[in-house]
Amino acid sequence: MLESLRPVNVLPAALAAWALALLLLAVAGLGANFGPHPDDPALAPALPRVELAETGPRLGPPSQYAEVAQRPLLIPSRRPAAVSESGDQDAPLDFSLTGVLLAGEFRAAMLQSPDGSRNERVREGELVEGTSWRLVSLEPRAAVFQGPEGERRLDLRVYDGSGDPVRSQTAAVPPPPQAEGSRRGRRAPVATSTPASEEPRPATATETGAMSEEQQVEAIRRRIEARRAQMREQSAREGQKVE
Repeated sequence: MLESLRPVNVLPAALAAWALALLLLAVAGLGANFGPHPDDPALAPALPRVELAETGPRLGPPSQYAEVAQRPLLIPSRRPAAVSESGDQDAPLDFSLTGVLLAGEFRAAMLQSPDGSRNERVREGELVEGTSWRLVSLEPRAAVFQGPEGERRLDLRVYDGSGDPVRSQTAAVPPPPQAEGSRRGRRAPVATSTPASEEPRPATATETGAMSEEQQVEAIRRRIEARRAQMREQSAREGQKVE
């Protein structure tokens, strides 16, 4: 049997024998160090005792890290930037109130500069950035600020509908021109006489646009039919040549 083993089969056979031996050893030693708990609690082994040693705090006092705040790492000058809490005393409150947010404890006002280039969201009790005006109270349609000049009330700006560019552009759009292909596909209209009592009603821009679309569809349909007829004629000619 050993003579019939080829060199290629020797390594897999050795690995299989080694794995089988490990399996037998594992099964034979499984549970060798464990046994059922004795019925008498006095004979049970004592549980190991765990003693916890008291250790001191790992972090030092806050004064130990004061140098970190005095010399910030991410500032080139390694000095903290001065922050003014009072804001610019001379800056006026040149804003208009565009929105009021009242959602539970969250109360804020939306402000916008006259030219529309700056928008600010100020929560109740905070200063408007760059000024010394503080938002002291909010109402559903107004906000009250406290500043150097005293209290100032801003009412919510209401859109009056003036200066609507979309409406003027829509009215100035001319009706779409009649397609050239539709003029070729349709014959010229025949002039008919109308009674004197009935005056012709001028066509509106909507009717003109609808007629133009119908004429374009008709022209495209005629082109497709002409192309199909041409392809059928070509295929018939090729069939005659083959015969």
